[in-house]
Amino acid sequence: MNINRTPFFSRLFRALLVITLSTSGTVSASEATASLIQRLEKLQSIEADFVQFVVDKAGASVQESRGVLKAKRPGLFYWHTEPPLEQVIVSDGQHIIVYDPDLEQATVQPVSEQVSNTPALLFSGDVKKLGESYLVHHKQWDNTVDQYVLMPKGADSLFESLRLRFDKDILVEMRLTDSLGQKSTIGFNDAKINTGLSDKQFEFVIPEGTDIIRELTQ
Repeated sequence: MNINRTPFFSRLFRALLVITLSTSGTVSASEATASLIQRLEKLQSIEADFVQFVVDKAGASVQESRGVLKAKRPGLFYWHTEPPLEQVIVSDGQHIIVYDPDLEQATVQPVSEQVSNTPALLFSGDVKKLGESYLVHHKQWDNTVDQYVLMPKGADSLFESLRLRFDKDILVEMRLTDSLGQKSTIGFNDAKINTGLSDKQFEFVIPEGTDIIRELTQ
């Protein structure tokens, strides 16, 4: 099996949801964009456990991982993947740290415009201009389940499509298809919304002895 150490959000930062029900309703792209912006602006912070599955273009399993996500507007983000492929990604709004304990290595880079336009923006950034970067489609089932599909407008996007699924205003799933056809599905469990996360929960001290690589924004 080909194991990719780099989880979903790390790939995006460094370069940088499906259900079937009997009845559904669709709205226009502009209405879908406005609906998603309104929903995301209400989400000032989120804390959840996650399970991530990655398959290749042929549908073969590439990776399965678990961990914790925390995010808070503006600009705070924490993503911790559990062993055996442990990795920590932290953003304080100014810099992003990607720490690999097994490699004893950490990458530090400024938050550039490219990074701020990744899916992490949905959780911790300013979403008012979401429609400038994405074409949004929206479907709703039984007045409780909402699905949004984001299609990047830019030719240099890091992914082909991003799908978000909400159940009663709680984010339960995210699915991403990248330019190589690899698909990442992230299920969120026990999500806690707007609980007043402390900024200190996004502070990270790189362990002594770690090889630190500092990248500059081009």
